[in-house]
Amino acid sequence: MEQQHNENYDISWIHELLGDILKLSTDKERSLLIEKYSNEHKGEIEGVILTDADNIAEMLVRIRNYTGIVNHKLMSLSDNEKAELEETERIIDENQFDYYFQPIVNAKDGEIYSYEALMRPKSSLKLSPLHILKYAGLVNRLPDIERGTFLNVLGIIDLRKSEFMGRYVFINSIPEAKLEAEDYRKVTKMLLKHADVAVVEMTEQSEIDDESLESLKERYKNMGVKMAIDDYGSGYSNVGNLLRYMPNFVKIDRSLLHEIHTSPKKRHFVREIIQFCHDNDILALAEGVETADELHTVILLGADLIQGYFTSRPAPEIIESIPDDIKQLIKRYNQEREEGIGQQVYLADSAERVLLDRLAPSGIKCIVVGANGNGDVIVEGDPSVDSQIRIETRKGFCGRIILENSWLTSIKNKPCIDIGEENDITVVLIGDNKLDLGGIRVPESSKFTLSGDGRLEINLDDKDYYGIGNGVGLLHGELVFEQSGRLTVNSNGKTGIAIGSGNGGIIRINSGQYRLNLQGDVAVGIGALYASTKLCIHDCDIGMEMTSARGTAIGNIGRSNDISLYKTSAKIFMSGIELVGIGTLDGETSKLSLKEASCFVNIKGERCSAVAALEGKSDIVVEQAAVRLTVEGKQSLGIGGFTGATSITQTDANTHIILNSAANAEKFLKRENIDSSHGKFIFTLNGTDNLVIEG
Repeated sequence: MEQQHNENYDISWIHELLGDILKLSTDKERSLLIEKYSNEHKGEIEGVILTDADNIAEMLVRIRNYTGIVNHKLMSLSDNEKAELEETERIIDENQFDYYFQPIVNAKDGEIYSYEALMRPKSSLKLSPLHILKYAGLVNRLPDIERGTFLNVLGIIDLRKSEFMGRYVFINSIPEAKLEAEDYRKVTKMLLKHADVAVVEMTEQSEIDDESLESLKERYKNMGVKMAIDDYGSGYSNVGNLLRYMPNFVKIDRSLLHEIHTSPKKRHFVREIIQFCHDNDILALAEGVETADELHTVILLGADLIQGYFTSRPAPEIIESIPDDIKQLIKRYNQEREEGIGQQVYLADSAERVLLDRLAPSGIKCIVVGANGNGDVIVEGDPSVDSQIRIETRKGFCGRIILENSWLTSIKNKPCIDIGEENDITVVLIGDNKLDLGGIRVPESSKFTLSGDGRLEINLDDKDYYGIGNGVGLLHGELVFEQSGRLTVNSNGKTGIAIGSGNGGIIRINSGQYRLNLQGDVAVGIGALYASTKLCIHDCDIGMEMTSARGTAIGNIGRSNDISLYKTSAKIFMSGIELVGIGTLDGETSKLSLKEASCFVNIKGERCSAVAALEGKSDIVVEQAAVRLTVEGKQSLGIGGFTGATSITQTDANTHIILNSAANAEKFLKRENIDSSHGKFIFTLNGTDNLVIEG
């Protein structure tokens, strides 16, 4: 260190180093040079100087190599190409661009949805847009193309906005082309002015790093400008790359759509792209459609938008509508899709046996029952093989669907079995059957009956869920359970119900075995979430496990209920915060009749009761039954609620209530409100038999 601070310290080596750096042309030469000087000069300050020198050398080599490549390319151009390059620079300098507009149409009705602005250079050499981009990239003029495209197209929108009639205009962008500050300001100003119609379209293969892309996405989001990805499916397309962009529109590349009607592999790939788009709220646009067969296929596969020569060629004028015969063709193809004549939907005939193992490999995703009349349909599968198929029934269908060893799987926001309006339908269970990611939807106008001696397992995993019934804010139709086999519902979500709906409906449980396993914030096993409930449950075996912040095993969350259990065994285990085994959490009254039944309820929570209207009046009748209620919680009751009277009448029955709680339970359960004859009633509080009635 002393030597380095000496006034006589020799710094001539730095001059030599800089001179050697100026001679570098490759990274290998750079590495050898820095290594040589590092061996000769080992001090601390020398190390800092060499690190900076290495960074400078690296940048210099890159610049020199890039310039060399460009110069090499320029030198290798033919005379014709040099003329095209010169013409390209003239076109850019003088902004000699026209723009044609190609309609993008709705795949349902053929109406124009939007337009794409397509560059058309004005030149006697007839240069294509690809020529312009090629030569502009060669001489680093892509930022000029980016600026010109935005300002030119947005300028046309500004002057002719009424002609676009509020439809979107897709503007091609080169995101890796960085604009100068003043150009950036001008483009931003115009984009903000027309954010309601502008869609920025970029290719999936754009050479833009993740940080820049996130900044770009945030910019367009804040401006209210939508994004589209062009040419998806070409090159190295993958779902990960699509997730990286998460645009509003995905334009499926022409290479995948060319003669797609003759290629099962293309149809499979395009179907998966469209399904991914729909699952993520992205509109799928089929680009480059040139024939009726291609149009037919992409509509059947579910494309949302169509663009191509077959529907309309690009033109300088902004047309209001495509030809009527093409519109009618689109409508007809879409009607076919809706009716199930396509590769994803299978129309089942009356009395048909549908084999899932034959449908699944062909890409079928949905079986439609009832399109060809009423009757019975058998759906047969392998209980160990997921068919990834669901079932829908048409409006007014009357008949049976026989599930025989079937494994069905839903798609996002769809039930596995979607019952149509005004149906009277019976599902018959044979063997082992499974529904994944969705249950059975029964609309208010329909009747649903479950029968058979087979088993059915329903697995749910969604924010809002239902097993058999309808959604959180809806009514369900009449539900009748007459099966002798076992129904299992496993759920994991925020709010939901195993059997029933949010707003209620008729439920008749006449037989069967039930195993309901629920987890979530708000849950009901059997009944309704927020509506009055009347339940008659008999001749069945119920086992339930629930982990929920707020929940009721049998009954409802809000409103009153009237529940009857006859010749039934019920075993209920619950844990959470605010819970009721049988009854209601917030309703005014709960009436429960237990006759020739056994009832076992075990609850651990904060504010709970095994059988009650927790915030209302509880009226309980027990005849020829065995009841054991175990409740543990700081503010919990064994039976009855906190604000209304609790009345218990039991005949020929034994009831044992075990409560571990800090609450003043004697205040809420009074001896004079209990009428017991020919049996025993025991109330054990914190380990002591607080009340014993025999008679």
